[in-house]
Amino acid sequence: MINTGKRPLAALSFALATLLCSGGALTDTSVLPLLVSASPSENTEGKTDTAPLPGEARPLTVVDIPRATDPAMKIAVQACVGLRNRKVGGSVFTRMRGADAQWMEELALQPDTISTAEQFLAACMAEFPGRVLYSHTRQQELLPNILTVAAVLGAIPVAEEMNTRGGDIVFDATVVFAEHDTPYHATKYVYENFVNETTGLAMLNPGYSRNNRKVWDPKLTGDMEVSMIDFVFSEKLFVTFLVNGCIQGTAQGALMNEIVSINPWPKPIGVYGYANYWLVFGGFLFEAQTLCTEPRNMGAIPTETNNLSFFSTRREPIADPGEIPQNEPEDVVFDPANTYVAFILGDGDNIDFMMGMRLEWFRQRAEACRAGEDSCPPLTWSISPHLARIAPDVLKWYYGMSYGTGRDYFILPPSGHLYAYPSSLDPSLQDAFVAATEHDARLLGANSTVHWEFFHKWRYAENVFLPKYAKEDGAITGVFPVNVPYMFPTGTWDSDRFFKVLDGPDGGKVILFRPRQWRGVSGKGELMDQEFYLSPESMAEELGAYPRGTVTGIYMTSDGGLNLSNSVMELIKILPDHVRLVSADTAVRLALEASREMEGK
Repeated sequence: MINTGKRPLAALSFALATLLCSGGALTDTSVLPLLVSASPSENTEGKTDTAPLPGEARPLTVVDIPRATDPAMKIAVQACVGLRNRKVGGSVFTRMRGADAQWMEELALQPDTISTAEQFLAACMAEFPGRVLYSHTRQQELLPNILTVAAVLGAIPVAEEMNTRGGDIVFDATVVFAEHDTPYHATKYVYENFVNETTGLAMLNPGYSRNNRKVWDPKLTGDMEVSMIDFVFSEKLFVTFLVNGCIQGTAQGALMNEIVSINPWPKPIGVYGYANYWLVFGGFLFEAQTLCTEPRNMGAIPTETNNLSFFSTRREPIADPGEIPQNEPEDVVFDPANTYVAFILGDGDNIDFMMGMRLEWFRQRAEACRAGEDSCPPLTWSISPHLARIAPDVLKWYYGMSYGTGRDYFILPPSGHLYAYPSSLDPSLQDAFVAATEHDARLLGANSTVHWEFFHKWRYAENVFLPKYAKEDGAITGVFPVNVPYMFPTGTWDSDRFFKVLDGPDGGKVILFRPRQWRGVSGKGELMDQEFYLSPESMAEELGAYPRGTVTGIYMTSDGGLNLSNSVMELIKILPDHVRLVSADTAVRLALEASREMEGK
């Protein structure tokens, strides 16, 4: 989930939120400096074995793309990276930000060649002669459509402003889109002519302002975020960014409904990229995608990061749970004199977080654990199951790091298989979503999931959707809910209750925990969100005051300034003795034990 500084929004009325969700009748409108080459560290302790497949020799080219590189050049280079990795898996890696060099070290990647962006593009153009010609100056709004065409045709998108000669123009967007010169018309043209050649859906912002007060008519104020373009080309994704595509009663909304209804993609549709439009009171209204269209058949796979074409083609996906077993759960017996709390590090659905911020957090965690058990309480990390397919080496690295501490565990991120609002999915897709989440849980060795719903759907979730997980042989036994994108109370909890036992039709049970978030440590906040920004001292006081025998979970995010060092690592120094930190799956087991004790009284 993208950091948007969410608030509970007392000022947002239910009527306004309902209006925005249903859609009004609107008029349709339409890095880092060049890195110095350095040999990877000789210290390979804790590094993941990422050798090529047997018999496979793949020279590795590393391409440096400085932040100041011309936007059209970045687009062309990233397209070439994707095309090259599509042709020869795991052959090109880019350095666009500091974390890229970090991953080279962590995975012991040894480049055979280090190229500048210009050098790599020249070589790539010789290998892939096809060109899609466009004008970056005049057609920036149409970049999503231009990328789709180029990816399908296996051609390089070349802006006429680049003054690049040679190659075969297989599609001239300056001519074709002269008659389809709005995002709506260009998207319609590309959909009608190319959708059946694509493998999935992505949303990439061509450069619209994210903070424009006229959310239905934002201005182009920046450049396209190019980091995921390589993945668009390796996967042949259908890219769109219709600002009003989620608003019913508009031409864009009608087109988006058609696009997600008639296509060759698996359902529910996992949407790559990010729907960073319609920023309403601090939250992107349609970021989870589920509420975007009438078919209610989408969820998000947030992936605004580079090198996914490299990682997804370098090796086969992880399909065997035995390749990434979880640490053994803690040996803890429920004691009604204690309080048990699972801290969950959130936002693991966001692949960009897993490729950047969480990499650094896990390294900090490993360092702290070397100081001894007192500095290494059990922690649970939400992590995207899609890493098994699009970045298996990265997923394996996280599990390998967890073995080093022995006290780190993993949970499915919101809301399991996709960042979605599952209770808002079309009812015909809800069982499929449950099955996909259960498959993910078995692969990752996790028995719990974080679960998000839009604020008006919690009663349905508790009564209808979540009991679908309550099976005798179910993979999911615990659910940790969060109310998004606005932190209104769910209205389904008594003040003295910390978990519920939901029963399934065959006698299975699933534990649903009370929502509780920790987003910052400033001790400040507005009237309705102060509890989300407690200092470690105040959090310790709150946990210590819970009734003895409580079992609960705390979902942690960084969008309010929280990090690993200023939260849990300070908290463990001052926790009351009777407050025990446990993993998420252990909290589920203890809650079941506690419920049996209560039933026996």
